[in-house]
Amino acid sequence: MSFPTVSWRHERATFVPRPSQGAPAHAALVFPFYGDKLVLAEIPGRGWCIPSGRLEPGETPEQAAEREAFEEAGVTVGRLVCLGHFVLTDTETGSIRHAPTFIADVQGLADLPDGSESTGRLLANLEDISGLYYAWDELLAAVFEEAAEARESLLSPGLTLAEFTRTDD
Repeated sequence: MSFPTVSWRHERATFVPRPSQGAPAHAALVFPFYGDKLVLAEIPGRGWCIPSGRLEPGETPEQAAEREAFEEAGVTVGRLVCLGHFVLTDTETGSIRHAPTFIADVQGLADLPDGSESTGRLLANLEDISGLYYAWDELLAAVFEEAAEARESLLSPGLTLAEFTRTDD
């Protein structure tokens, strides 16, 4: 799949559907799936969005994605699978930032932690995301589609209730 390049404030943004090779990560994002729903966080000034944020000193992109999922949405995620990375180019300076992006299944839901910048969490149907997301464009539409397709093929759906409760007496 090819991804468009769009303008976001003072940056040009695109998405590369593979892990970033050697480029330092600035931020990390995660698509936390809870069954067939996507967990969104409500962040003041941004609105509904997937958990994301800057890496803290010494933190890996995976650690940042896990931390942000918990801090912003109160979710614990399972295995992270790298979907690719956003490439953000400052239109004034030409500096380039990379933001690794992951998909993961939610393993646990908790209350939002004390001090969270988030004011809420929403389990959203994928078909409703475009009307909920704080800023929607053709790049985000393509990346969300990629995340949904990757979830189907990369993340285990788990056990059905029948499999879980089956006894082999």
